[in-house]
Amino acid sequence: MDQNTITHTYIMRVIQKLRSLRRKKEYSQEYMAFMLNISQNAYSRLENGKTPLTIHRLFEICDLLKVKPAEFLGPDVLG
Repeated sequence: MDQNTITHTYIMRVIQKLRSLRRKKEYSQEYMAFMLNISQNAYSRLENGKTPLTIHRLFEICDLLKVKPAEFLGPDVLG
């Protein structure tokens, strides 16, 4: 497995965990987008890996979901 594949896999697992937590909290994509001051379409692209997840955006999302970013950046993400 090359570095690009590992990086992509890691990012997609982080995104999957974010999506799962959002759903668990029963937050819609529309709500998340509104709180992040972006369109619902932009948020959807982020959750689908079509828009890069920046560290800044990750911290904003974690703040909304009331979780620590470390929960998504730890070694268990590649599990």
